[in-house]
Amino acid sequence: MRSLPVVFLELICLLAFLPGLAHAVINITLEDTASQIIYSPPACGLTLNSAGTETCNSSWRIVASANASDGTLTTTSGPNNASGGFIPQLFLSVRALALNIKTSPRSTAVVNISVSTANPVVSVSAQVNTSIQPILIIGLAEDRLTTLALTFDQSNVSTVLDIDSITITVSDNNTTPFVSPSVPASTALPSITPSVVVPPPTPSPSHGQSSGDIAAEVLGAILGDILLTAGATFAILFLRKRRRKAQGVQWQSELPAPAVAMTPQPPRPRRTRRARERTPAEDVGIAR
Repeated sequence: MRSLPVVFLELICLLAFLPGLAHAVINITLEDTASQIIYSPPACGLTLNSAGTETCNSSWRIVASANASDGTLTTTSGPNNASGGFIPQLFLSVRALALNIKTSPRSTAVVNISVSTANPVVSVSAQVNTSIQPILIIGLAEDRLTTLALTFDQSNVSTVLDIDSITITVSDNNTTPFVSPSVPASTALPSITPSVVVPPPTPSPSHGQSSGDIAAEVLGAILGDILLTAGATFAILFLRKRRRKAQGVQWQSELPAPAVAMTPQPPRPRRTRRARERTPAEDVGIAR
């Protein structure tokens, strides 16, 4: 059993060590409009320096919200044609131990979250429903630059994603937690950035075809098929008949000529000299 002075000394050492543990890590909160957070396409709408609104065609819009931590939310409902059909994305590069993404209570969108480091190359991805809070990313290596990529997952139903803030957890001796900006505004986004072009709605016809027009088209198609079939049949029969006729003429020309039978003629009787030398009296029929 330890003596009372020893226990008292251990308690003093523990109390002296607790403040060091309490200040070992600190949390830094980035509001939705912080320059370290990069939106693609760039967000537009309300700003902290302006109470009015401006024309905003981006799929990321900054809107006023009384329940937001800084009075605004950066919100999206998915890609649109006005912003080129690009799928909404968010990027943040930090040296931190953990990340906490805060959304609004009305967020219903599903997002793909990817966390990666360059040296060494490590990448982890997960699909998260933003209606579930909190969205925590823990176990990061603070000595490496970590890039967070959040991508809106488009679905068949209408969903909303509201970004309120992102809180990073760093050690108290981390003097450079940010790489500002994460992605320079003049730098083009990676070529792997997905995009979806939303097709415009197809206008419905003002009037359809009548039943008489449809019947006429069907009848015309049937008659056309009949005439085409009859013409093809006639052409085939004509060609066959012509080919047979040509073959018959060729066959007759190749037959051998028939032999001609010579009938022997009886010998002509020879007339006597007397018969040939008739007297004039005999010629005129005078009797001697």
